Amino acid sequence: MSFRTEADCVGEGRTREARRLAAHSDWAATPLGPRSQWAPQLEAAWEIALECPLPVALLCGADFTMLYNDAFRDLLGSKHPSAFGQSARKVVAEIWDDPKVGPLLERAYSEAEAFLDEGTELRLARGRATDEDAGTGLREKPEDGTDVGYYLRSGSPVLAEDGSVLAVLHVIVETTSAIGRARAVAKLAALLAVAVTVDDVCKVVLRQAMVAFDGLSVSICLPSPGPASWRMARRHRIEQLSPDEERLPLIWSELGEEMTSLIALAISRGEPYLSENGEIVAVPFRAGGGGQSALVIQREAAPIPHDVVAVLAPFRDLVGDALGRAVVYDAERITAELLQRTLLPPNLPQSDAISIAARYEPVSEGTVAGGDFYDSFFLPDGRLAMVIGDVVGRGVMAATVMGQVRAAVRGAALTNSEPASVMNALDRVVWDLDALWPVSMPLGTPRARPGMAFGGELFVTMLYGTVDPETGEVVLASAGHPLPALLFGLASRAEGAPRGELLTMPVGPPLGIEGVRPAHHLTLGVGDMLVGFTDGLLERRGEAFDEGEARLLDVVADMPPGSPRSVAQYIMDSMLQTSGQEDDCAVLAVGRSPEGHRRAAIVVPPMPESVRAARDWAREQLVDWRVGDGDQHTIVTGISELITNAVLHAGTESHLTMDLDTGILAVTVADSGNRGEPLLTGADTMAVRGRGLSLVRAIADSFGAHRTSAGTTVWFEVAVELVAVPVSGRTGWPGVA
Repeated sequence: MSFRTEADCVGEGRTREARRLAAHSDWAATPLGPRSQWAPQLEAAWEIALECPLPVALLCGADFTMLYNDAFRDLLGSKHPSAFGQSARKVVAEIWDDPKVGPLLERAYSEAEAFLDEGTELRLARGRATDEDAGTGLREKPEDGTDVGYYLRSGSPVLAEDGSVLAVLHVIVETTSAIGRARAVAKLAALLAVAVTVDDVCKVVLRQAMVAFDGLSVSICLPSPGPASWRMARRHRIEQLSPDEERLPLIWSELGEEMTSLIALAISRGEPYLSENGEIVAVPFRAGGGGQSALVIQREAAPIPHDVVAVLAPFRDLVGDALGRAVVYDAERITAELLQRTLLPPNLPQSDAISIAARYEPVSEGTVAGGDFYDSFFLPDGRLAMVIGDVVGRGVMAATVMGQVRAAVRGAALTNSEPASVMNALDRVVWDLDALWPVSMPLGTPRARPGMAFGGELFVTMLYGTVDPETGEVVLASAGHPLPALLFGLASRAEGAPRGELLTMPVGPPLGIEGVRPAHHLTLGVGDMLVGFTDGLLERRGEAFDEGEARLLDVVADMPPGSPRSVAQYIMDSMLQTSGQEDDCAVLAVGRSPEGHRRAAIVVPPMPESVRAARDWAREQLVDWRVGDGDQHTIVTGISELITNAVLHAGTESHLTMDLDTGILAVTVADSGNRGEPLLTGADTMAVRGRGLSLVRAIADSFGAHRTSAGTTVWFEVAVELVAVPVSGRTGWPGVA
């Protein structure tokens, strides 16, 4: 007695349809003739094709009439089963003239010459039939359903007793997935070569691992900087991220016990862990710095192909090396950025009459601190001092000098606030600093690096001025600094002023070079704004400086009305998007507020219940300010999202401020936390990062976020309409007859 194994049953099932088609086809109507007249060698070849587990087609006679096994039908798509018994010339008409298809098969038939083709790229049409082929399900030329695949092919002539060729036994193995995996690894290497941060590296790994390992989801797991031992970022195959979402930082969550145990097992073995059903692949790797990390791929339950296992090792090595470099880069970048931002003021002064805001954007390449700086402070007589400048050079020395110069500006201005006095005092500071550095660290010494000393070439450009909040009178002086822009408000434009222009004023030599820096006087009207900036905003390699000035004026001409905060953000974003960024840059905007400017602020504790309290507070203020119901809903929704974001990611108290100014309500939420490593406990890892902020961006007229030495500030603005209220028995505006 014999037993039938499971493999026997599977094999019988695999060949059942092909046998049935062959048995019920009208072969007399084909060039092959009746089945009873087939040569024994042809019958034997057909039996071999039926039993072979690989895709096999038997192409018979000079017409290449197709018989194929069940494994072959997947290559044909919707052409099956109508292709059975048809001429191969018609079945694959779209590729028959390819030198590696029709001519190769015809030579095998005519010259009894076997062939092996180890790598063919073919574009097969596997979609719907054309109208003329509706009866057979075939088409002569592909219209849709066409895809590119890679195939390993062999052709063996089937000979009759007299040596003539009866057919060609054509074996085809699709290698598309294997080649795709190899290409994914090659693309991984290319993308990792330009990915510099940990976040960039992880995004590349998640995308390419999805392709290389047929992942339903891919998780990259790194040691956690928080109380948890591991943190995880995940990408799902079903996620379709927009370009804006791709640029957002990854969202990290804590690992569950099951995932933690799985990673621990893989790390203890020192080799990839593959589950028995092929559903889970865990790949441990060691980053260049020595830290253990892991990649976990969830697949459909199926045996893991050998080519998947083959690419695990190179994939692991590439990721480990890239992460090692990225960890070092991030540490240096964070240190440089922290140094830079610590030397800048965490907050700028505000008043009912004057609003001021600044933006600083470090260059995206490198980890070196820069010398751009800005500041603003009230003088003893009530005037507002403003300063923006740039220490020539980059590196720790430039940043250190920048901090000392900024501190010296305050000391000099509080003694004598006149521009000439302040700049003369700063000349002496710069001369002393220039003399100090070469003595302590001259260039050419073993410890010296470019940018660590100035060798008599230290100088600083700076724009300094004072503003009288009551009258709008401004006194400005420039020490070699780019000319500021003057933006005109609605009242000035009603009298014929342009949207904006570059200020015409004398420019003296940079600090550290003797010379006269004449003071320039102007008056800011209600709603007018003065915008200073560093040269990194304008200068681009290969173009004249005035081209950058023209580009700035074009940006200003199209700029919507807004507060100094939105204006600084708009100018920075627009200038960098249109021409890129080659150096650090800063923008400082000072505006004169009209009468009726209102401000309210509270401190929000880092607790979930604070979100509702903040909403209630905001709604009460908006009602008091006569903001309409629809605008109230928009503003309160935005506040809710920003406070929730701060509670989740910052973990510190937040300062919530609302400003109402000429029909524009600005909301600011500033925290003192570090958002660089967002870590959510119990978060849904299917969520796409930044949905809350995306909502705020969608409902607001202006939106922005930036980091300072004190933490992160997120803000938005909404143009509002004030509602009419009863006044003395009639409808009108409060305080208006």
